[in-house]
Amino acid sequence: MPMYEFGCPNCGSVTTELCRMGEAGEQLMCSECGNMGLMKHVSGFASLGVSGGLGSGRCSQRCHGNCAGCH
Repeated sequence: MPMYEFGCPNCGSVTTELCRMGEAGEQLMCSECGNMGLMKHVSGFASLGVSGGLGSGRCSQRCHGNCAGCH
């Protein structure tokens, strides 16, 4: 099951939950204020590469910027 971030519309706290892909948050309770019904946040992911995820660094002579040639 994937991890998702949910926010509380009542107090604004954010929590990460392991849940089914279709989970919208209506059945989740806020751990801070007890409010029932959290809202799923849309978030991206970060992938740190050789130069902080920018893809411009090289870690070996065989590396082509994405480390596919050296890892």
